[in-house]
Amino acid sequence: MKILVIDDNPSHRKAAYQTLGHEHELTVVGSHDEAVELVREKPCDREKLLRLKAEAEAAGYGWCGEVWAKAMEECKLPYWDAVLSDLLMPAGRKTQGGNGLQYVGTEMPIGWALAIDAALEGAKFVAVVTDMDHHSHPASAMLDRMDRGVFPVAGAKALFTNHVKRVGITGTEGPCRECGGTGKCRRANDSTYDCYTCHATGVDYAEKGKDWKDILNRLTSGEQEE
Repeated sequence: MKILVIDDNPSHRKAAYQTLGHEHELTVVGSHDEAVELVREKPCDREKLLRLKAEAEAAGYGWCGEVWAKAMEECKLPYWDAVLSDLLMPAGRKTQGGNGLQYVGTEMPIGWALAIDAALEGAKFVAVVTDMDHHSHPASAMLDRMDRGVFPVAGAKALFTNHVKRVGITGTEGPCRECGGTGKCRRANDSTYDCYTCHATGVDYAEKGKDWKDILNRLTSGEQEE
């Protein structure tokens, strides 16, 4: 699949390469401006364009600017199969002017617009994903009731969630600080239990990121809500 991941957190971008980069054609960006540019990127069906050009000339319309613009619009093809975006990011400059420039760099829930824009541009799967606790931000709390499944949005399957698994970033692993690398923790009554931090592996990671593969799997296999 041709996938675009949008997240301003470097750890989450590393996790995207780690979880999706080996199986898919992946592009990862970290800014609103880059995302706006790429979400709307669409190639042209050259064969269809040439056919329309020949039809226009045969009909005596010529290949004027108006005919060319209409033909180009008709010949655009969906570029991304999936667009997976963070919820909260600093606002970019591309879509602003005048008084709106005062908001450039301010963190806001722009993931909504990017996902819907991607669906309108033909992406088959879109997601808005945050690992922020719902008690930490009202934009995350808004996702609580939307985490039931996959929704239809402008012809795409869409997932809106604040429940996301995290993966350790390769190269940052070390002995789990909770259990000291044993995989077991001890209670006050001297009994032991599997360490919940490392899941009894004895290994933990200094850096973790979103499990984008799990998000994609939820999108492609999840039941769609009406």
